[in-house]
Amino acid sequence: MSRPGRNRIAATACGFLVLSFCACLLFVYAYPLPAVKNDAVGYLAAARSVAAGTGFTQDGMTPMVYRPPLFSALLGGWFFLTGTSSVLSAAVFQSILHALGVVAAFLLFLEISASLGWALAGGLFLSVNPLLVTRVAFVLQEPTLVLFTTLAVLASVRLVRSPSPGRAALAGAAWGVCTLGKVVAWFAPFLLLAIRFLPARLRWHWRGKEAAALLFCFAAMIAPWALRNWVHFGRFIPVNAQAEGMLAWNVGHADIPGLQPGADVLAAIEKQNLPEPEERAALWNYVASHPRYFLVDRVVRNALHFASPARDWWWARGMYGPGEARPWYWTLHDYAFRTLFLFLAFRTFQWAAGRAGRPLGVLVLFYWAYWIEHALVLGTPRFGLAVYPVLIAMLFPQIGPVPVGDSRTGGAHPR
Repeated sequence: MSRPGRNRIAATACGFLVLSFCACLLFVYAYPLPAVKNDAVGYLAAARSVAAGTGFTQDGMTPMVYRPPLFSALLGGWFFLTGTSSVLSAAVFQSILHALGVVAAFLLFLEISASLGWALAGGLFLSVNPLLVTRVAFVLQEPTLVLFTTLAVLASVRLVRSPSPGRAALAGAAWGVCTLGKVVAWFAPFLLLAIRFLPARLRWHWRGKEAAALLFCFAAMIAPWALRNWVHFGRFIPVNAQAEGMLAWNVGHADIPGLQPGADVLAAIEKQNLPEPEERAALWNYVASHPRYFLVDRVVRNALHFASPARDWWWARGMYGPGEARPWYWTLHDYAFRTLFLFLAFRTFQWAAGRAGRPLGVLVLFYWAYWIEHALVLGTPRFGLAVYPVLIAMLFPQIGPVPVGDSRTGGAHPR
């Protein structure tokens, strides 16, 4: 199948940019914006500090380390350029990010299917998709993560399709920036390198200079921020310290049948005012004493939540509450959303059997690893939006394997 010309691709991308942005603006002006609360408070405060020239701080003085820097830094730059830091201004900025994310997804779909028709369908679906459009109303990371995760996946697909040190450097840099958006993406460059150790029919041999370029540029993106954290806090924090609080968060939200709530356990431990190492040890002892809950029940629940559609805007509007009876159309939508995971399973088996190409392998490996990581740590529906375009790509006809004899695959690796 021939690839569309560059002019046609560029014109289509511009069309999606305008369509997506206008769809978001219509939504923003049609409904009142939700209140800024919870995580959004920290992101907005950091962005306003950046815009005011006081750096990535909580209050203009205290350096912030709990939140990742990318979203607040970009939003702060927008506030500085526009001269306003209102929530409406943030929503307009989020609309731009959504539009750019749709364009990135359109380009990814072209790389996977080489069909302009399928890529158009995928881009149109994402442009006006309520799950993505409603995210612009919140001062949260999801539009940023969709954009930069999709760009990094796109760079990785182009790398494995046509390897070169330059493309490896671009992919490494893209994953570095993506990790500054959310540290959960840290594993992606190493996952690409691990393809070398797959069975022969799936394996791809890295050249040393390509592997070096990938890792060097990945580290180069993160190193300045890690150095900043070392200077301010005196310890190695590659991106942010939010992960350090996940242990306490998981204990505090534990709900083990027949036992006291995790919130009470956490409060009792904190009440002792133990030194930090001893408090951490007490939390780990609690986890170790309930392996079934923390290693099975919690992980399964996280995985199911990650695979559910995000309803935050509807919750904020009081139209869709957790545990409430749902109208038939919500139920149908939930089942339709979860059907996408059947396509993920099908594409995984297709690739594992050697009947699809390396680009598809990158997508399925990355999605599974991303999903597993969230199942182990914390899975909520909105966390799955960052890889939503990757999931949509599973619907498209894939480019098949290359002929036997590809020197980079040992003669049997699908392209």
